[in-house]
Amino acid sequence: METTRELDITPETHVARIAIRHPATIRVFQRHGIDFCCGGKRPLAEACTEAEVDFEVLREELSAAEAGPESDDRNWGDAPLTELADHIVSRYHERLREDLPRLSDMAGRVVAAHGEKHPEVVPELARVFAALRAELEAHTQKEERILFPYVRQLEAVETRGGVLSDSPFGSVAAPIGCMEAEHVAAGEALARLRELSGGFEPPAGACPTFRGLYHGLAELEADTHRHIHLENNLLFPRAIELERKLLGAAVPA
Repeated sequence: METTRELDITPETHVARIAIRHPATIRVFQRHGIDFCCGGKRPLAEACTEAEVDFEVLREELSAAEAGPESDDRNWGDAPLTELADHIVSRYHERLREDLPRLSDMAGRVVAAHGEKHPEVVPELARVFAALRAELEAHTQKEERILFPYVRQLEAVETRGGVLSDSPFGSVAAPIGCMEAEHVAAGEALARLRELSGGFEPPAGACPTFRGLYHGLAELEADTHRHIHLENNLLFPRAIELERKLLGAAVPA
């Protein structure tokens, strides 16, 4: 695949050309309020001037976006639970807070412009995504306000060499079970989005916004799978085991 550097972006390169060939750059244009769709047939330098952003700064941001998100190759299996929870929030929850509204806006634009032309796909895709967004936003709030603080508390008690007298949940396995059920529902919604979009392949002649939406949904799918892995397979079972240890007695898993 070409990268933005191989494209040799110059001040004269049209915004739309970059967005079409490299949908990952769309988030950068959106961040700076640069029209990459209907008004994208203009030189990048002109768009930079209007958005009051330095051309070289924007080019670096475009290159970074095309290179992909920060790798998550670290082995988190032995990381402190507090550090792992903090990583999940900063790497995945914060990304969702940025991406979900952005994708919602794009979905609305695609429905308005292409809904009648693709009635078998676009309206249903927008509906499924809207429900997924609501579920993910509520899910992350429950983790950040209820579950993760308790996990941090467990680790703090262990660090002090203390003993946990009781659990506000009866067992942390109870809220974890709810989170895992919501993970399943999110996975089903993502699978439905992939099915509706034919593997996130935009139709021939799709505009940059349409292409950007599909690219963003594919990124959301990949990110969510990594996100769920860190919780289901690492954070959750370790939290259950730590609580069991601190309570000093077996609790239902």
